[in-house]
Amino acid sequence: MSAASFDRERHIKYFSQHLLQLPFPYSSLDTNRLTLVHFAAHALDMLGVWDDDALIAKLGLHKQNIIDWIYNLQVVTGAPEQAGFTGGNFLGVSYGSADQELPNNASVVLAENYHGHIAMTYTALATLAMLGDDFSRVQKEKILRALQSLQRDDGSFKCIPLGSECDTRFLFCACAISHMLNDWSAVNKDSAMEFVRNCRSFDGAIALIPGQEGHGGSTFCGVASLVLMNKLDEVIDDDWRKELTRWCVTRQIGGMQGRPNKVEDTCYSYWIGGTLRLLGQDSFALLDHPPLRKFVFSCQSPLGGFSKAKNAFPDMLHSFYSMSYLNMSGSQFDQDDRIALKELSCTLGVCRTTAEKFGSTTDHAIP
Repeated sequence: MSAASFDRERHIKYFSQHLLQLPFPYSSLDTNRLTLVHFAAHALDMLGVWDDDALIAKLGLHKQNIIDWIYNLQVVTGAPEQAGFTGGNFLGVSYGSADQELPNNASVVLAENYHGHIAMTYTALATLAMLGDDFSRVQKEKILRALQSLQRDDGSFKCIPLGSECDTRFLFCACAISHMLNDWSAVNKDSAMEFVRNCRSFDGAIALIPGQEGHGGSTFCGVASLVLMNKLDEVIDDDWRKELTRWCVTRQIGGMQGRPNKVEDTCYSYWIGGTLRLLGQDSFALLDHPPLRKFVFSCQSPLGGFSKAKNAFPDMLHSFYSMSYLNMSGSQFDQDDRIALKELSCTLGVCRTTAEKFGSTTDHAIP
C-alpha cells in the first residue's frame, strides 16, 4: 500500500469520534482516560484539524471543553506530594463540579488515593499546550514539589506517591514535565543520568530498570530523557552510541520489533525510529524506510486508525504511534508521500508547533 493510500478523512473521523465518545472496549482504561485524550487530540493536530475552525465545528469538537475537562483532573487538595493530574474522573471530583475540592465527608481512603500521576501530568500539560492554553491554571509550584518527592535515591521516579513501579518511563515523564514548566529544580539530574547508565543492557539497549532486557520503549524513554536534560553526549559516548544504533537498526524485520526474536509491531516504528532520530538524522536514515512504511500501511484499518499487526483491530495507541512514525519518515524516504502531516517533535511526542512553545526546535539539539 503506497503513501497515496493514507486515508486522511477516515483517520480524522476515527480520532474525533474517539475523542467524543469512547467505545466499550476502552472501559477498562478509565483510569488512563487522559492518555486516550492525548492520543486523539495530538493525532488530530498532526492531521491539521485544530488549525481549521470550520472543520472543528463540523466534527462537533470544542477546544475549551477539552481544556476545562483536563483542568478538572488537577488535584488541588491533599498533601503536597499528591499534586498533579489524575487520569480520569473515576475517583474524586466529578466533571462539571463547581468545586474542585473533595467533599468534607470524603473518606480517609478516598483522600489518600486522590493524587496525581506523573504520566497523566505529562499528557495533561502537553495537551493543554497544544490546544493553546496558557497554563495560567496550572499549579506549577505544587506539581514541582510533588515531582521532587517522586524521585528515588537511584535516580528513577515513581508514578504516584503511594509507591509504584519506578523505571525509565516515569523518568521521561519527569523530564518532560520539567521542560514544559521550564523548571528543573525538582529533578536531580546527576542521579537521573546515573540511573540511565545503570539501565544499559549488555547489547547497548536501555532497559526499564537495571538488570533487565533492553526494550524499544524503555530505550526511547532513556534517550529522550537525556536529550531533555541536555545530557545525551555526556552519558552516551561514541562506543555506546554505536552499540545502541546497531541494536535499533537490527530490530527491523520489515516492520519493527521491540526486542530480539519478537514479532513486528507498529508502535515500535516510533519507539525505535524515534530513538534513532534523537541520536541524529544520519542514524534515523539507517533504517530501511520503504518496507517499514509498507508494514505500517498494511496495518491501516478501513475503519480509520491503525492496528499493531496486520488484520488486527485498530486501537488508539497504535494508531497514534503509527501516524507518528509516518510523520517522522515523511517524503524524505518515500518519493510518493502525500500524507502532509504537521512536523513532529518526538522528544515530547507533540507537533513541532507545540514543542516550540517550550523552546524546543529540533529533536536532538534542545537548548
